[in-house]
Amino acid sequence: MKKNYTVMFLMFFAASITGGLALKDTFDYSMIAGAGLGIVFLLCSALFAGKQKNSKAQQ
Repeated sequence: MKKNYTVMFLMFFAASITGGLALKDTFDYSMIAGAGLGIVFLLCSALFAGKQKNSKAQQ
């Protein structure tokens, strides 16, 4: 059974953006940290989606 990491990274993306918004009154740069982490998770999601599409095309 192959695991689909794309959905997991998309959920992490949404959670990091939400966490950055939720903590904006707690510390100064929380939104920047949340958005930066979200971009990393979004790029990971795109990477795994491309790998999955590439492996299906080769079969």
